[in-house]
Amino acid sequence: MNIELAEYDDAWPGLYERERARVLEALPGAVLEHVGSTSVPVLCAKPVVDLLLVVDEPLVEGSYVPALEAAGYRVVVREDDWHEHRVLKGPDTNVNLHVFPRGCAQVRRHVIFRDWLRSSDEDRELYASAKRELAAREWDRVQDYAVAKNGVVLEILERAYSAWRLPSDDVEFVTDDPPHNAPVVLAEYDAAWPDLYAVEAAKIRGALGSGIVRLEHVGSTSVPGLAAKPLIDILLVVPDSNDEDAYVPALVEAGYYLRLREHGWYEHRLLKGVSPKVNLHVFSPRCEEVDRMLAFRDRLRAHDADRREYERTKRELAGRTWARVQDYADAKTRVVERIILRALG
Repeated sequence: MNIELAEYDDAWPGLYERERARVLEALPGAVLEHVGSTSVPVLCAKPVVDLLLVVDEPLVEGSYVPALEAAGYRVVVREDDWHEHRVLKGPDTNVNLHVFPRGCAQVRRHVIFRDWLRSSDEDRELYASAKRELAAREWDRVQDYAVAKNGVVLEILERAYSAWRLPSDDVEFVTDDPPHNAPVVLAEYDAAWPDLYAVEAAKIRGALGSGIVRLEHVGSTSVPGLAAKPLIDILLVVPDSNDEDAYVPALVEAGYYLRLREHGWYEHRLLKGVSPKVNLHVFSPRCEEVDRMLAFRDRLRAHDADRREYERTKRELAGRTWARVQDYADAKTRVVERIILRALG
């Protein structure tokens, strides 16, 4: 089969607005975005209007599907193992309504890609050229054409993510370390690191009990075979990271101390432990950064080439001297984003 691309049609935004109104009538207050190529002026596209709908839990279809079915939509795709993704088709327009959970990193991925193509003439033309070249080939399935675009999509997304920043980088230090030259020392992977995590996890569970939504070993010490700073990174999800009274005093009693607050970065809190060295990252549920941290860890665990690429970057950067360890972490951003994008697919 051939892929038929159409030149950009000024009617596409209007079709999106019509479908948006229909969805909002069925689901008042829903979070919706126009994504995909029809959302980018001037860009050629398959004449399919892609909408992105955010719900709390796509797996709980009873909370949104019946209302959409009453409006004429029907579920055509269920991907429980891929971000709980659902696709519904529209009643009288060629529409794909993509459903993702709140806090899923796929939402930002789609929006950043759209916004970057809207603003970058060069990358928009690069993407259009790749689409035209691939569309001229014969494909067994439309999905095969989509997969073939992944290379150029990831190339463009890497530039988009490198340029993108959260609205605020406000950091409030609770306990301050004085500025100092900080050589980064990497250790070879130590099979004891998972055991150290298990001890810390038991300590945290003992302190917080049912106040834990999720607890995970993350960071480089969670990836077998990967060289790392000998520092155990732990991801803790609590009902509300902003409600420090619900978890900070108990964790301080267990031997941790509150290092910093980042109000502009998902209300992130960082607590530290001294022996062993621990970074305890605290977030609320349905937070995109939780999704990203776990996707990065799991990708490194499963893909040797990505693990080697990341380790090469770490070793090269560790050979330098940094004013702050955070500067070393920031220097890894591009390769980290690249690997996360591969993980998100």
